[in-house]
Amino acid sequence: MFLVDADNPGFRIVRHVPTLDLGWPGGHAEVEFENCEVSDDAVLGAAGEGFEYAQVRLGPARLTHCMRWLGAARRALEYAVKYARVRESFGKTLSEHQAVQFMVADSEIEMHAARLMIWHAAWLLDNGEKARHETSMAKVFVAETVNRVIDRAVQICGAHGIAEDWPLAMLYREHRAFRIYDGPSEVHRMSVGRRVFRRMTQA
Repeated sequence: MFLVDADNPGFRIVRHVPTLDLGWPGGHAEVEFENCEVSDDAVLGAAGEGFEYAQVRLGPARLTHCMRWLGAARRALEYAVKYARVRESFGKTLSEHQAVQFMVADSEIEMHAARLMIWHAAWLLDNGEKARHETSMAKVFVAETVNRVIDRAVQICGAHGIAEDWPLAMLYREHRAFRIYDGPSEVHRMSVGRRVFRRMTQA
């Protein structure tokens, strides 16, 4: 693992890639390394240990994503609840309709479970465990929960949900990528499944 200065003659930004999510400073870029040489002081840690270093940061990094984006889901739900309390439909507020109550309840239940999964994985990391199994499970569950909660909030808020006047459309757009960043849900599911089979085989 090493650092490359932007003015290194072997480093080139090919293009800035337009993406669904727009909230990252600098955005996403396609880069090219050609005859790119760096000095010894550009190496981070010991040579040849980059993969292991990357693995060490993955667990905590996944949880920071989970915590940050779960907060965004909470924000989306707050908008939906506030709107549902005042918007009237068929002679009563949306909050009085059972369908809306069910959507809000599902979001609240899933966010509570997601929060507990984050806490448990963080507790394991704090106690010196690698917690790869638990952080993978948390990443999948929280990422999918966040997307469902924001989607329900957009649905409850209707036209306000898809308009750019409120942040719900932005949240919907920005957080779809969470199911891909730091490992797509399918890869984490594969890893979790393999560990379960391995554990059962050893037992």
